[in-house]
Amino acid sequence: MYKPQKLHPISYISGIIEAIKQNFVLVIIFLVFNLKDFDFKNYTSYIYPGIVAIIFIVSFIIHSLKVYKTRYWIEKDHFILTSGVFTKQRKELNIRRIQSVDTTQGLVNQLVGGVVLQIKTPSDGIELDTVSKKQSQLIQQAIKQQQLSLQDNVVNDEVLQSDNDNNVETTSNSTDQLYKLSFKNLLLMAMTSGAIGIAFAAIMPILGGFSDIIPWNAITNKVEHIAQAVSIIVIIIVFTILILSYIIGTIITIVRYFNYTLTQENNQLNISYGLFKIQNITVPTDRVQAVIENQSFLRKIFGYTAIHFVITSDMDRNLDDETIDGKVMVLPFIKRRDAFNIIKGLVPYFEFNESEKGMPLRSLHRYFIKEFFVLLIIGIVGTYFWSAWSVVIVSVVLLFFISNAILNVKYAGYKVNNEEIVVHNVSIIGVKNNYFKRDKILGMENTQTPFLKRSNLTTFRYIIAKASGMQKIGLKYEDSSTVQSLKKWYLRGVWHE
Repeated sequence: MYKPQKLHPISYISGIIEAIKQNFVLVIIFLVFNLKDFDFKNYTSYIYPGIVAIIFIVSFIIHSLKVYKTRYWIEKDHFILTSGVFTKQRKELNIRRIQSVDTTQGLVNQLVGGVVLQIKTPSDGIELDTVSKKQSQLIQQAIKQQQLSLQDNVVNDEVLQSDNDNNVETTSNSTDQLYKLSFKNLLLMAMTSGAIGIAFAAIMPILGGFSDIIPWNAITNKVEHIAQAVSIIVIIIVFTILILSYIIGTIITIVRYFNYTLTQENNQLNISYGLFKIQNITVPTDRVQAVIENQSFLRKIFGYTAIHFVITSDMDRNLDDETIDGKVMVLPFIKRRDAFNIIKGLVPYFEFNESEKGMPLRSLHRYFIKEFFVLLIIGIVGTYFWSAWSVVIVSVVLLFFISNAILNVKYAGYKVNNEEIVVHNVSIIGVKNNYFKRDKILGMENTQTPFLKRSNLTTFRYIIAKASGMQKIGLKYEDSSTVQSLKKWYLRGVWHE
């Protein structure tokens, strides 16, 4: 590690894959529109594929040169990366500030033993594409050893006489497995994770791209011959799409979170998951700003929950990083009691109290009054230009908004206990508990329109750090006097009901 090192040879193959991605649209256009009418005897027919081939080759050559020119090594207390084809770039990371070293291993990398390595500090990061798995382990070990060496030097300078127990604790690198997602729970998680929405997001762009190729008329004619009714055809198609979407979405979730494992080493959490793309993520617990619990109503019935950490990071957003948005899934699917037994050991300074339930009853209509007028106009216009069925559709949508309002008034709430607050948000699809400390709050926003002022209601939101930005957590339409008490608690640490 202390001499300039090269990237893994698989990086050249990844250059081919990258070139294919960059020219995928051009290749598809050629295959769909030009291949069937391609005249092999006419030399002008080779112009378009020739241009595509030249672009592909140039892209591959540039990527290969970048790989060939890239070098990395450790020099004193810095990790150094040099790269660039025409302009040489040099990037240095202070090893003292390195907080995590993460790896991503796609299917091709799994076959050849390569990984994409990300070295992250609070304000910057380096990505190595690609190094061998053994090399990545050597890099992590070298960084840890260098950090321990620098730390020992600081300790020796500041403290001449140190306790032997403290020395042992400082150099301890024991790894404890805290949680492993079994296949049974993974399957149950996938089946209750909104798989239809995941599948729609995945397959709709594909269906859109191939909509002109799929023989919709032939499919419709065959189904129509069987059903003899347009309404039945629509119902069959809708249910078929929903079932397929559910199955595909379930499979996508299983593949993504396969073999999910959470381990702890000192103050760092190591998360590993994935089948075709293996992710290894490191989360320093000292960067946790808030703990978020997400529960759908279906999972709540069975007593399962999911836990996320909100962390800070100012890293370059160009890096392909699962933690770049600042919200990291720590426990994806686990019994609620077991979840908090684990989390309390990771962030012992949190109390995780249950929130009080209930919002002012006079706020009920405010959750859907705007939507009501919009839907009313849509229903009137739809009835005039289309059918009276517009009123039915609008009524169903409005019913969802009213149900959401009732759930919020009955179950949303908060609780302040000493230096911690929990905010309980409710929606039609589930509940969310946000736990955070007063010293993590960056600011507070209170919103009150003239109508809200007349009803003595205020919307409040606390602002906490998240990744390189911020996140707002609060409740709508709370009693104004209560919001003033929450403001005093945030500013002075004084709380009065």
